[in-house]
Amino acid sequence: MIKKWAPTAKKTIRSCDYPGCDQAGEFRAPKDRTLSSYYWFCQKHVAEYNKNWDFLKGLSADEIEQHLQHDITWQRPTWKLGQGPVKRNPRIGDPLHIRENLGLGMDGKYNPPPPKHSPQDKKYAAALAFLEISGEVSLALVKKQYKKLAKKYHPDTNGGNKEAVQRFQQLVSAYEYVCAYLAKG
Repeated sequence: MIKKWAPTAKKTIRSCDYPGCDQAGEFRAPKDRTLSSYYWFCQKHVAEYNKNWDFLKGLSADEIEQHLQHDITWQRPTWKLGQGPVKRNPRIGDPLHIRENLGLGMDGKYNPPPPKHSPQDKKYAAALAFLEISGEVSLALVKKQYKKLAKKYHPDTNGGNKEAVQRFQQLVSAYEYVCAYLAKG
């Protein structure tokens, strides 16, 4: 069955709130900054009212600045990261270890995870120790240290000593490993 169009309830026609105007008040305009109560004007008078209305009228420069700063975050409270209110249920765990992977403890504070050393890192550290390098490592420093130790361990400077040959081979191996490690970043 097709429903026939039925007229909606009649709108109540307001008169314009502008003094002395008898036109219909179809357009609303806020009375104050709270935006909770409104005037109703005809089109001519709402345009005039809007030209003269100032939302920030009566506020000092500091109050205007405070209002603008508050408006940046849509009037929501803000705080520095990690300093806001922490409301967590201690009974709820972290089965996916998300907080742990982010380095966050259950208290919400950053707790960096202990460094994990791979076998390659241990080999790199041993190679640096053999090259007698500690602290900051750069390719220029590695080359300088290699040249210094190559003169010290080279078999020609040690009269063909078998230990010197072995140490020199270890030096070359350590140098090549550190250079490759630094190259891959």
